[in-house]
Amino acid sequence: KNKFDFIGVSAVVSTAYAYTKYIINLIKLKQPNAIVFVGGNLAASSEVVLRYTKADFCMIGDGEVIIENLIPKLKKDGLSKKLLSTVKGLSFIDEDNNLKFTGYEHPLPAPLLETPDWTILEKENSLDHYIGKNLSNFEFFIGKTEKNSKKATIVVAKGCVARCTFCHRFEKGYRVQPNEKVLEHIKFLKKNIQLHI
Repeated sequence: KNKFDFIGVSAVVSTAYAYTKYIINLIKLKQPNAIVFVGGNLAASSEVVLRYTKADFCMIGDGEVIIENLIPKLKKDGLSKKLLSTVKGLSFIDEDNNLKFTGYEHPLPAPLLETPDWTILEKENSLDHYIGKNLSNFEFFIGKTEKNSKKATIVVAKGCVARCTFCHRFEKGYRVQPNEKVLEHIKFLKKNIQLHI
């Protein structure tokens, strides 16, 4: 129903590649003019993603920072890869068919980490896909809970302290949101989403 100018796809390590390729190709089939970005750890394999899917860009690092710089540039200059070279945190295939990486953008400081705006999902009547009743994927972490209780993931940190050989991390260590911000988010969920915590 909706025609979007920009669509972001986030993907974890290589195990997500097949589905990421499927969803990007489906997006381009239905909306060929949409510009598609891939972020998350799969973007470490940008050359494979960019050459074998229909993605336009990969975002290397904190997408929240990169997207704020990229969208105004795309609106102003279009898909000129030469002009987009000034936007940090991007990889793409340039006019000469070479992989181009524009360098790392600064990491997002912990106090500026965003929490999801659930009101957008409420307006679209799709909140239950994310904060639903009896979502079985939570049982592994918290065990069984009372019937019809809502469950949600609350993001409190970004990054990782592990050094797994199969994963590429764009930064060292991790950043933790201030306690007050996490508590405010929990209060918001309890009041507005009727989440029982």
